[in-house]
Amino acid sequence: AGRRPFLVSKPMPTFVLWAKAELEGLTQFWAPEDHCWTLDVKQGGGAEERKGVVIDPDDWTDIANTKDTKANFAMKFDKSERQQSYCNVVHIKGLTRPQTADDTGMVPIIAFECRGLEPTRWTPTGPYCGSAEGGATWDNIDLKNEDWCEYDEKLDIPVGVNKEIPHEFRLHK
Repeated sequence: AGRRPFLVSKPMPTFVLWAKAELEGLTQFWAPEDHCWTLDVKQGGGAEERKGVVIDPDDWTDIANTKDTKANFAMKFDKSERQQSYCNVVHIKGLTRPQTADDTGMVPIIAFECRGLEPTRWTPTGPYCGSAEGGATWDNIDLKNEDWCEYDEKLDIPVGVNKEIPHEFRLHK
């Protein structure tokens, strides 16, 4: 919340990404604060889609025809009358969090405040972070091309994350 350089006059719809990674030997799995999110998005109230857009929480773009409004991602849909659709990466205190080995279902890992667009699909790429019971941590979990596998020498066990992560977006109220 400390990185936000502006206040939004009207609350924007917030979509929470719920996911459940298949973990082996890891007690926690999370995205770092500066993680760039790869999403497919669709036009709010329309049918146009864009696949593979990257939303960087450290990148701020000025929104046209506004006073001091900035966003992590902005675009124009070809068939939209709206000058720009935009999105911000947000953590919701008390809601978004890392996934743990004890989680039995999907967990809310990140949220996106959106105006004029809706996220429809997440493509896990990386790098992500993970930790094991013995205290070992990894900050380079790459899921771009394949499952991630490593070995925890202290615990003498394999650790890993399956590239295919079931997920869904839910509108936060």
